[in-house]
Amino acid sequence: MSNRTMAPARTYQSPLREAQAALTRQHILMAAKGYLEKHDIETLTLRHVAELSGVSPPTVYAHFPTMEALVSAFFQWVKPRLALDQPLPPLAELTSLPGELFPRYEAHGTLLRNLMNRPSWDRQRVNDRGRRHGAWIQAIGEALPDLTPVQRRRGALAIAAFWTPTLWRWLVDTCGFTPEEAERVAAWAIGGLVDALKRNPADLDGPPRQSTKRTRKRRS
Repeated sequence: MSNRTMAPARTYQSPLREAQAALTRQHILMAAKGYLEKHDIETLTLRHVAELSGVSPPTVYAHFPTMEALVSAFFQWVKPRLALDQPLPPLAELTSLPGELFPRYEAHGTLLRNLMNRPSWDRQRVNDRGRRHGAWIQAIGEALPDLTPVQRRRGALAIAAFWTPTLWRWLVDTCGFTPEEAERVAAWAIGGLVDALKRNPADLDGPPRQSTKRTRKRRS
């Protein structure tokens, strides 16, 4: 009997098989999108996704073992469609972002409104926060290298708030602005914050100020 050890079988990934898997994954995510434009994300299940996409449950499980995995993948899939994965333009061009991004939010408005403030979606936003915020802070720091770390972080995040889907929804749904008004207001706010950060960033330093009500209570 030969004592030679059998070599492990080599795995081979067929380009055709990989392409088919990518197409199936895309089909599943599109089916999830169709559902989430009309229903709460918390009511979606993997079996329901399988039914909607016309594939077997084991196929869905092979791509997304859990609902959390599906939601995470869907979050990353949506980002480029909203252009939220793009690098920031130069500081002088930040006011152009509402005009570029808000029409995309408007086009996906039904989906965004259904996803916002849902626990499973908010978890993805929190998990992705370090990457998003880090890129914004770095970009502002490179443009304004004399800022302190506190000024850089607080200033960058304050400015960035005005091109997010959350702010877009607040301007349109809560304030009642038309989409064009929302773009103009957000661009105006970004311009004002950039100018303030250039001229007088010192007010961003130090701990948060205590409220007048709390100060009066302590004095009394």
